[in-house]
Amino acid sequence: MTVFLALFIVNYFDYIKKMQEYNYVDWDVKTITAGDYTVEFDISPDFFEEWLNTEADNFLEQELGRTGKTYIARADAFRDWFTIEMENRLSQLPDLGFEEEPVEEIKIAVTTFSYRNGEVIKLLRKRGQLIKSEDWKGMELMDSEINNIKSTHLQDFTTPCSIFMTFECEEGVNRALRFDQLVESDSGLQHLTSWLGKFTIDIQKASEPTDIIWENRQHSESTRFCRSIVVYISLIFLLACSFLLILICS
Repeated sequence: MTVFLALFIVNYFDYIKKMQEYNYVDWDVKTITAGDYTVEFDISPDFFEEWLNTEADNFLEQELGRTGKTYIARADAFRDWFTIEMENRLSQLPDLGFEEEPVEEIKIAVTTFSYRNGEVIKLLRKRGQLIKSEDWKGMELMDSEINNIKSTHLQDFTTPCSIFMTFECEEGVNRALRFDQLVESDSGLQHLTSWLGKFTIDIQKASEPTDIIWENRQHSESTRFCRSIVVYISLIFLLACSFLLILICS
């Protein structure tokens, strides 16, 4: 009986998941949003630090001479460098035929970062609840805690952990999504997979903004995998306890 119930629950949730996927596909086909032209990928903190140590000074000097632009925030300079670099790499890939005429230069409309600032987001949400409940004393204490954590962990909170890129055309987003496939098929392009000589990225179709929990973006794939394992082990343990309880009672 327990095994049957467990199988029923597993199949029920699998059915619900599949139905949601089908409904999403149906909705996505019928609507065109910025998300249809957007990709995302994670980067490690080491990537950003390596860029600061090896490429930042050259890029700042080049941009100052080329456009006269100066940067106050290091992340803003990194954003522009990554945008230009990605445009150059995608422009070297073969045309996929998604536009009426071949596209020689791929252009990125917007590049956005998510940061390792989950702790600050959680504190700001608590602050919002304190304001809602008119707890002004609690809000002052929360402001003090936020200012303290900002002063001690500012570098961590301004380090990008994920990048979202929105393209100007369908050709651009499809070249990005097929980046690895296109590069592997041409030996002359395989050097494009390496960033700063030792990093790689895994480009994926971007999630819808309403589906993103921004404070969770800082967690790595290994962390998410470990948490999933813990959840599955907990479920198996609960099912085993349920089975033993029913067996003892019977």
